[in-house]
Amino acid sequence: MTAHHAAENSQTHGIAAFVSGLSYERIPSEVIERIKLLILDSLGCAIFGAGLQWSEILRSTLASVDTSRQCRVWGTNERLSAPHAALANGSMVQAFELDDGHSLGSVHISCGALPAIMAVAESRPGLSGITGKSFITAAVAACETAPRVGMCMGEGFSRQGWHSGALSVFSGVAAAAVALQLSPGKTLHALGIAGTQAAGLPQPEQSFDVSLSDGVSLQVRRYGIGKGPCLLITHGNGFAADAYYPYWWHLLAKFDVLVFDFRNHGQNQ
Repeated sequence: MTAHHAAENSQTHGIAAFVSGLSYERIPSEVIERIKLLILDSLGCAIFGAGLQWSEILRSTLASVDTSRQCRVWGTNERLSAPHAALANGSMVQAFELDDGHSLGSVHISCGALPAIMAVAESRPGLSGITGKSFITAAVAACETAPRVGMCMGEGFSRQGWHSGALSVFSGVAAAAVALQLSPGKTLHALGIAGTQAAGLPQPEQSFDVSLSDGVSLQVRRYGIGKGPCLLITHGNGFAADAYYPYWWHLLAKFDVLVFDFRNHGQNQ
């Protein structure tokens, strides 16, 4: 990286320096109490989510390709490799849309952060420094990082084809960077890699609003125009239609698909 490019990237450098330099002693006591509550809340969400059908499908699929016993899958007796355990645990935290969120940053934080910290702790037991205090520090770093990325993207970024899950990778990286005691330079690179892994959704071919009899307006997105019969789909309680994209995208080859969210869910406020 040239000096010119480094100077232009002051925001990412600033976040990397903050994450790498954060210590338990610098965290206000009220923040420590709050993060403890969020950690407990997220673990509770995961334990509840473990029993849901879609969580069971995910774990079964991962177990079919992963025989590692490295890390525990929360709320179960199952174990998987660190990456797959983090995927399963994060999905279960978010499985019923009960977990924490940051409204301005449009991101759920703990579903990306806590599984990453636990995966580091379990997969690298000889690593020094992963204590209760460093665990809390890592979680706070995640909470300070991912929402800022979301706020930088600007209000309404979800309407441009992005789901809030795209930001959870940054909470996971910030948390893991603290747990692994990465230097500012390595943290910077990790954040950059996270950016390349952030997943979005396809831009709809058409979007429009439908007004209901009580005056509420719902946004409808349309994909696969002209591919076949029209199919109107929505989502389960507490979710958003975009969360089911891995399933309904298969329909785009044969159907003209219209998707919409419940009131006060997803892209409908």
